[in-house]
Order: sequence, then C-alpha cells, then structure tokens
Amino acid sequence: MFATVDAQSMQRLTRDAKLEQFEDGQTIFRQGDRALHVAIVLDGFVKLTRTASCGDETLINICNIGESLYEALSPDGESYRVGAEAVGTAQLMKLSAPRFRYMLRESPSLATAVIEETARKLCGLIGEIESLKGQTAEQRLARFLLTLCPPNVESCSLRLPYDKRLIAARLGVKQETLSRAFAKLREIGVRTETRDVTIENVARLSNECCGGEREPPLPSERRDLIESRGALA
Repeated sequence: MFATVDAQSMQRLTRDAKLEQFEDGQTIFRQGDRALHVAIVLDGFVKLTRTASCGDETLINICNIGESLYEALSPDGESYRVGAEAVGTAQLMKLSAPRFRYMLRESPSLATAVIEETARKLCGLIGEIESLKGQTAEQRLARFLLTLCPPNVESCSLRLPYDKRLIAARLGVKQETLSRAFAKLREIGVRTETRDVTIENVARLSNECCGGEREPPLPSERRDLIESRGALA
C-alpha cells in the first residue's frame, strides 16, 4: 500500500507507530469501538466481521500480509463499522487514525495509495459478489483454490491458509456443502488431506469449474503478498 508514498509523508505517518502481535481468535478491535488506529497486517491473517442487531455474524473480508484494515473505519472515521480478529498468529502495525486522516488531506501520494487500494479491494468484492450470485459451490471453491496456485504451473501442492470452517464462511456456504464441493472436485484431480491440497491439473480445474478463465487472486489470498513476507520482515 505504501510503496508509492513519499518518504516525508511516511516519516510523519509512522510517528508513534506500534507493532503488536495477536494470537488466534484474539480481538483486535470491536464493531462500534472508537477508531484510534489504522492497522496494517505485517504477518498472518485478520478476519473482519459485522454483527447484526439479532446477533448473527457475517464474514466481511480476510486481510493478509501488506493489507490495511482501513475499510473497517466508518465513513466519518470516528468508529469501526466492523470487528477484527486474528486468524492464527498475526502481527500488525498500528498507525494513529487521526493522523492518518489528516495526512490523507495533506499528502497526495498517500491519498493516491489509499484510492488505489480501495479500488483493488472493490474489484475483488465485485468478483466475490458475482461468484456468490452466479456460481455453484464447486465453482466458488475452484476459484478460491486457483487464487492460491503459483502462476504458470501445470500442477501444484498447496496448504490452505486457514481452516475449512473459515473457508466455508468466505465462500458463503455451509461446512457440509464445502465438504461435498471438495468431494466433487476429486473427480477432476483435486486431492485433500486436512489442509494440504494437491491439484493434478491446474488448467483442467480452471476449464471445468471456471469456464476456462483463471480468475485474478482475491485481495486476501494474493500469492505475491504471501511470498513477500521476507521483504516485509
């Protein structure tokens, strides 16, 4: 997000920045809390959820390395409109939210960076809505698996980034529906053992379940961010 932000703006923005580590399931902030910080994920995953007045919880997004939780802020920037929780061990950098909002007005490079990230996340959300409304559970799962595959490979083995319960919520299906979808994909060479997945033919997975078009990675599963962990560290 900050690759194109000028050095002076970054120096001012990161003044008093805090590095914090959260364990699996630990709350980072709650929906409705006063917004004191804008958090950046340095390692691990963070899920954003929204709780309705009846108590039902909806998964909004799963953010990973390099992503900000800026969308968690309400339009006026005064509170969090969603809650955030660590998925596994996660390390975050917290920036002052009031300073962040002030710098958005003062720094054209920061404003541009935020606009670009917002546009990218919006593109990903549009893809997810399209998937939820127009694809079967098997197609949604295939699309998700394709986002985890390295580029230009014929076959691959990978490890699911988080448990199947969370994947089911991400894909908008029940856990038993997800299990049936995995079973269906076995017919085209997708083998699973707990969180380890082997894809015998990536092109076939794409052709059979996604109409021959390999979708670009979703914001929260981008392979390049996962591979950039060492650079961020």
